[in-house]
Amino acid sequence: MNKKYLAALLTTTILSIPFIASANPDGESLFKSNCTMCHDIDQKKMGPSVKSMNTDPKVLHATITAGKNAMPGYDGKLSGAEIDALVKYLVANQ
Repeated sequence: MNKKYLAALLTTTILSIPFIASANPDGESLFKSNCTMCHDIDQKKMGPSVKSMNTDPKVLHATITAGKNAMPGYDGKLSGAEIDALVKYLVANQ
């Protein structure tokens, strides 16, 4: 195998690792960094507990994206993949 080709392949692979990692965001980390100031899994805080939230993923997605009542929307603050990961985390913890 050509050394230049191998070097280019390794460089491309190494540079794409952060992209691959960010393509699969962690819902639990997102919840802890964006939601726990107002929400808890089991107890009501400023906002409802996760266990008392609507269980419909479409409703959760819309609420996170656009906001509701005192909750701000996260469209533009979180990517679509991050919102999807957060919804999966919420549904799994209800």
